[in-house]
Amino acid sequence: MIDVFECPENQRYWVVRAQGGDYIDHFRQAGTVAIGHLDELDLPHSNHQPFFPAMSPLLAQIDSLERRKGEEGWKARSQRRYGQVKTFIAEMSVGDLVVSIDSGFLMVGRIVGHPRIDNIPVKVIREETGDYTEMPFSLRRPVRWGPRIRRNYLPTAMKRSISARQTVFNIDPYWATLYHMLYPIFTSEGKLFFSTRINQSDAISNYSVAQLFSILTDLEVLTRSIEVTENPGEISFQRLFDQLLREDGFKLATTAEFMSPGSVWSYLGVDDDTGRKIILGSLLFGALFGVKIGPLEVDGIVHKELREKIVEEFTERLEYHNAQSVKEKLELSLPEFNTEPLENDEYDEVEDFRQLALLQET
Repeated sequence: MIDVFECPENQRYWVVRAQGGDYIDHFRQAGTVAIGHLDELDLPHSNHQPFFPAMSPLLAQIDSLERRKGEEGWKARSQRRYGQVKTFIAEMSVGDLVVSIDSGFLMVGRIVGHPRIDNIPVKVIREETGDYTEMPFSLRRPVRWGPRIRRNYLPTAMKRSISARQTVFNIDPYWATLYHMLYPIFTSEGKLFFSTRINQSDAISNYSVAQLFSILTDLEVLTRSIEVTENPGEISFQRLFDQLLREDGFKLATTAEFMSPGSVWSYLGVDDDTGRKIILGSLLFGALFGVKIGPLEVDGIVHKELREKIVEEFTERLEYHNAQSVKEKLELSLPEFNTEPLENDEYDEVEDFRQLALLQET
């Protein structure tokens, strides 16, 4: 069974590098992200209390630190250091998603706490040798870590998004890419999104890809059939298809990356207040992969006879396109990750008014 995930409003998305990946195990085991940009200031331990300093004095401290080093370009370095700290403290928020990476994996978590100063190094013991490594970075935020995704599975858009050189940076423009990697079906801003992975590592059959796209078009036609009629006896795929073709009315959009393996991501506008198109589109996508969709409140929204007729029409289209063969040849799969740590807000610390004040100040 797969769920239809509704993307939270106002959630933001960040990358925090782990010293070239050296500290990613420390991040995961300690449930944290951390940066070392304030370590040289020797700030006192905050005793698990949120660290929301006045930013102007903090900038002055950073300026003084860089100036004392007597190196050329100290002012620019100070501004860069301050910018990273400001982002970590004032712009990242509880409930945002954060990504960190090493040479093998991308790791996604949910920020569940406010910034702290913690001067106790995080130790990770290597099982094979019994030795340990320490992460000294003192500016930290609590995180509940979720899925780990192999880097060789990352789509080009995500590889591009994490290529910035900063330690801390925002990837809001790539929010859909992140969700496509994590969820088979999700909704946001009046759109229903579908995520499919092509696992075939050999040359991909053009015909199989064309059939997959045709199946997705059929899904759109039958999802939108309720725009024309809600009478089960009047549901006819061919009639609805011909009408959309005459009117040039197809709306489903697809982004595909054929790199053997690759990805196929689609979205369809479902901006009706009833939620009927979300229900129908999800049910049909589930039918394509032979999985149940849940939990969905369907009774009273799309009546049973109409649902059954639309699914029946789609099943006939799947048979027409030999969908089972298409899935096997392309080795299609859906994202399967435990995303509960990313969605569960019961561990979130309450909003701190001091962070809002910092944003206004800076």
